[in-house]
Amino acid sequence: MIRPAITEPRPWRFPNPARSSLGSGLGLAFIDLPGQALASVELVLPTPLEAEPRELEGVATVVLHACDEATVTLPDIVERLELQGAALLGRSTWGYTRLGVSAPARRLPKVLELFASVVREPAFDEPDLAHHVETQVAAWKTRMASPTAVTREALRTSLFGPDQREGRPIAGSPETLGAIDQDAARNWHERAWVPQGATLILAGDLTGLDTDELTAPLEAWRGVRTPAPAPQGIPGRPGIVLVDLPQAAQTVVQAFVPTPGRDAPEWAALKLGGHIMCGAFASRLNLELRERLGYTYGVSGGVSARRTGGSFVVETALNSNAAADAVARLLDALTLQVPFTEGEVLDAARYLVQASPLQYETAADITVQTAALIAAGFDPDFVNRHRAALSGATAGQVNSAWWEHIRPENITIVIGGPARLLEPGLRAAGIEAEITG
Repeated sequence: MIRPAITEPRPWRFPNPARSSLGSGLGLAFIDLPGQALASVELVLPTPLEAEPRELEGVATVVLHACDEATVTLPDIVERLELQGAALLGRSTWGYTRLGVSAPARRLPKVLELFASVVREPAFDEPDLAHHVETQVAAWKTRMASPTAVTREALRTSLFGPDQREGRPIAGSPETLGAIDQDAARNWHERAWVPQGATLILAGDLTGLDTDELTAPLEAWRGVRTPAPAPQGIPGRPGIVLVDLPQAAQTVVQAFVPTPGRDAPEWAALKLGGHIMCGAFASRLNLELRERLGYTYGVSGGVSARRTGGSFVVETALNSNAAADAVARLLDALTLQVPFTEGEVLDAARYLVQASPLQYETAADITVQTAALIAAGFDPDFVNRHRAALSGATAGQVNSAWWEHIRPENITIVIGGPARLLEPGLRAAGIEAEITG
């Protein structure tokens, strides 16, 4: 048998949308993808969660999930969407909410008519709202039963404190969710779901479709955006916290270091360093903690963008008896006493650049990435510029960026597990941790 020859991939570029806007202030971004019969639409609503009333936190998530149960003029909207082969999905994040729909491209005119009804006039009937509030409360309870989720929430609280919105649960707590009623949902919708400053992104095979006809149902959408508080999400004093989870079978370790964001000249270098350190199966931390020592099934993480800058994160679940040594080794690895090599940087760049087209195979992949970039104030061509920067980075640049920004003294670590087993080992390793739980 003759093995196939490995060749360099063909050139590829992230598609650049055609941008325009409606008179209402709704931005439009159309991406023609010949052959993509399943189209994708994303509506980006740029209202941060700081705008939620504190006593009603979670209302953005509840409104998003309840908006398609029924509309004022179309109580059977669910059935109508299903008949068109359309599926709605969305997410509320710290900086914005996005509502999307996927459907056959040839049915977009009817689908966008239905989509416009969902956006403009959701009914928010009390039984539907109650159902979604109950669902979110149940999801909160499920998360609080998971050591990984509890540790993640504790990390956010440690980083941002209870006075910043990012220091509290993204979808609210049972107390705030329970206060959400029809008036609260309608008020949030009226303030946050407005065309001014929002963007509609559409990707798919647009052959034979009239874009003016597609957006016509949204022409009647009106509203004025209420000024929102400035984004927060500013990390506080770093430190190490031990969350006492007496019944946990494993110990979860999550770490965070603030970094510059996408607009920083060293962004590509930091991305490469994060990939080498913990972003791949053959990463340094995975080879050390999993392959050589057998402490864990795997280490994940890397450098990613936030709405204010970026962050380097590491996450792993460990044998509790090995947790103290693993944390010590993690802190030691971040000092980068052994610099990244040209070979490591080349391999990381080749992977990140050549695998990126696989991340954008579908129209939905492209609209979600475009939505994230537009919400962050970047044009989608950023993807192409970033891929070029990855390809051109040197080991010297990656090491310099790492030593400048990934400092152990800037790291926040939260360790979730049984304190009675963990605290003596951490103390013996010289790691001082604040115990909570």
